Amino acid sequence: MRRRTRATAVAATLFASLAVSSSLAVTAGHAADLIWEVESPFRFFKPTRSFALHEAAFNAARGDPSAPLPADIIWRTERRLNDPDCKDASNPDRCEATGGKRYQQSRLGWAAQTVGETCYDSNGHPRRYMPVCERKYSWGSAKEDYVLPEAHTVNIRIAPEQLADVTGDCIWSWQPRKSSDKAGGKVESKKLACKDKLTIARVPYAIDQVASGVSVSVKLPDGRELSDRDVVVEDLFIVALGDSFASGESNPDKPVQFSASREMVYDPTLVRDQVAARTPAKGAVVPNYGLASSEDQFNPKVLPRRYMDDEAAERFYKLNSPEFVAAFDKAAARWLSRDCHRSQYGYPFRVAIELALENRHRSVTLASLTCSGAEVSAGLFLDMDPREGASDIPGGKVRAQLDQLSDLICRAARSQAASYTLPMYTHGKTQISAQRIAKSWCPPQSRKRAIDVVLMSIGGNDVGFGALAAYALTEDIGDLAPIAALGGSSMRFGPQVSRAYLDVLDQRMKAVKDALQEGFGVPPARVVQSSYEPIQYDETGGLCGAQPTLGMDVHPGLRLGRQRLQETADFLKDFLARLECIDGKGRNCPSGLATGSGTGFTLVTDHIPEFTKRGLCARDPKRALADGIAMRMPRRPTNGDDFKPYSPAAALPYAHHWRLFRTPNDAFLMANTHREGTPLFDILQPAYAGLYSGAIHPTAEAHAIVADHVVRHVRTIVDRHGHIEIRPTVTGANN
Repeated sequence: MRRRTRATAVAATLFASLAVSSSLAVTAGHAADLIWEVESPFRFFKPTRSFALHEAAFNAARGDPSAPLPADIIWRTERRLNDPDCKDASNPDRCEATGGKRYQQSRLGWAAQTVGETCYDSNGHPRRYMPVCERKYSWGSAKEDYVLPEAHTVNIRIAPEQLADVTGDCIWSWQPRKSSDKAGGKVESKKLACKDKLTIARVPYAIDQVASGVSVSVKLPDGRELSDRDVVVEDLFIVALGDSFASGESNPDKPVQFSASREMVYDPTLVRDQVAARTPAKGAVVPNYGLASSEDQFNPKVLPRRYMDDEAAERFYKLNSPEFVAAFDKAAARWLSRDCHRSQYGYPFRVAIELALENRHRSVTLASLTCSGAEVSAGLFLDMDPREGASDIPGGKVRAQLDQLSDLICRAARSQAASYTLPMYTHGKTQISAQRIAKSWCPPQSRKRAIDVVLMSIGGNDVGFGALAAYALTEDIGDLAPIAALGGSSMRFGPQVSRAYLDVLDQRMKAVKDALQEGFGVPPARVVQSSYEPIQYDETGGLCGAQPTLGMDVHPGLRLGRQRLQETADFLKDFLARLECIDGKGRNCPSGLATGSGTGFTLVTDHIPEFTKRGLCARDPKRALADGIAMRMPRRPTNGDDFKPYSPAAALPYAHHWRLFRTPNDAFLMANTHREGTPLFDILQPAYAGLYSGAIHPTAEAHAIVADHVVRHVRTIVDRHGHIEIRPTVTGANN
């Protein structure tokens, strides 16, 4: 017989920490006799220790578990995870000098500890989510279908108020709910000290909740019996699609480490023959890379060098030798997915982890397919060029995200034919034509499961974000190096070109809506699209550009033009307004949009105000001068003194900064991406490493802020709609 008592404050507190925002949760005023939680509930991680890292930070950041969940819980958790272990973090050198035992580990960020412990095959050809992932638990390991688990591990214990004055052993018994009301159902039992938790290694899970879960009971020494007939895990399937503002661009899982003494000389004379063989575009000006005119003169061609194997072995590899190139490549940044610059710092990961942390009756399965540079066309519907590592990928292309997703969820060959008309154009040109794109989806009856929520960031590259950034940051693309001018029309163009692409963005977004419905059964109400954060503001809310080279002295050709930035900012304002029109919530919208009354997606814009004084050039208002100095590129003066303003070996890539976007200097020191097919020492490389390592992209801290806003909308969807079951669908219907 089950006995129920009034909850004590202690029990209410303990249980509240397990049951925030849960449809399964018991309120703090009605605590359960048995308290249970899913072990290692974020299924992206293989070992329990990876989730435990986040769990400890979450618990510390949250504080009193009986209090309401802080609105900025993800940001607080981020700071717990990534604040460096040092007594004085006012600048990198002082932090290194006062570092604690976890200094080096904390300096590199939390994702460096977990990147090798995931169910994503980062070294595969192609890279992909493992169809079957071997995950480790407290009791051992299990090979699990990544998309649709058959079971979860659950830990369960007796509520503290039920154990008052109880000593000795308790006898636990449990059986699958599916068979609990039938004769012959398998019952398992175990005797444990009453104070210990019971671990049920395999609690059944199925899309049909009737077939999920176990019924549990425990007999205490005093004869009481406590039970819970419905220990049922809620497993959410979250999918992320889109571009670099979701992929985590500029935030590698393990950033590059730099030498404290050796330098890299980017001198065109080292590769004169290769450069001379390329013909600059007509009118291109070859820049003069002389000494900088400053108190501490330095050669702008000389920059920090990666910490490489030759230095570790106290030797010097010959420049451009195979050994040097191999060591340079080995010392590269490490990404969850190198081809897409996708990392665990992207906001979809933080949203998914948070959903698992705040409701311990829940498990979360995440598939983020986001990729830097992705558009609706090349990215979602069509294969695209990788950010780097083309030689590692069959065919040299990243597969279309929708194709990857369809393969991931399909039990059989994709056989449901569909086609979509997309406006197509060559970047830099304003001629636009319609192209019919044929797709093959997984039919409903062959899908492993339904998608609970889609997180998406898309549209920025469709209107040419990268080229607009180059427009704002350069007078002429040829200033970066003579060979850069060869691709200038596609690498750099102004808002007048982007406006032509903006006029057809609604047509592309309609295709996205249709494909999600027809190919995956995802209704618009389950799609959460994040709008783009403004990058152009300083710490006062004014336009950047008062100090044109602030954070950009990685290359003398980079200079923020205020007029060009204003033109770009004006366009971005119109772009964000158009996204709202396409969503269906905008004002003064043009008539005749292809999306009609709107996509029906949830467009998240409430995070934007948090960025209006923390843009690319923003300095900490309390220490603006020092912060501005720290934004310079670390260099050694020509007199041979130490690096200034700090040693690149002591860089703090994931420490707190006032600015929430990476500068070109930041990007060089974070990811240090070099252009493949271009000589390693070409003067183009520093600019490329600055621009294509993630400049003008959100920091990890910014992603946490975005995640705090996005997760509120996701909670609403999950709480309001719950799971959706796979069922036959009619093409074109709202599934």
